[in-house]
Amino acid sequence: MSGGAEEDFVIRIGVYATEDDLARVVDGFRRLLDEGPEAYELAVVAVEDRELYEELPQQWRCQYPDADPGERGVREIRVGLRVGRPRMDALREALTRVVCPDPEHASPCPVPWAAGYTAGRWDVSL
Repeated sequence: MSGGAEEDFVIRIGVYATEDDLARVVDGFRRLLDEGPEAYELAVVAVEDRELYEELPQQWRCQYPDADPGERGVREIRVGLRVGRPRMDALREALTRVVCPDPEHASPCPVPWAAGYTAGRWDVSL
């Protein structure tokens, strides 16, 4: 099922998005996660550590230099679950494809993102 010794992880994906884009991404995450056998917890949080995702607004501005960012903001989507490391890596990769379906495209993503994880705890409030 999940491969390897199971442990707690929080997959963390930061996005620079509008509320509509964020809702679309979160809905896609839930659909993907609901297909799997693992229990999970999902939360969207405002980013307190601005340095963690400081490049995301800059990526958007490079793609759209004359556009107004409007309501865009940096948010972090956290997914807590208990799985083996290989399964967590596969899920993290699949979740990033919800945000960016074509990792080989030439320009920055329309919704800039960055992904990481925290091991050893499931609590999405970190």
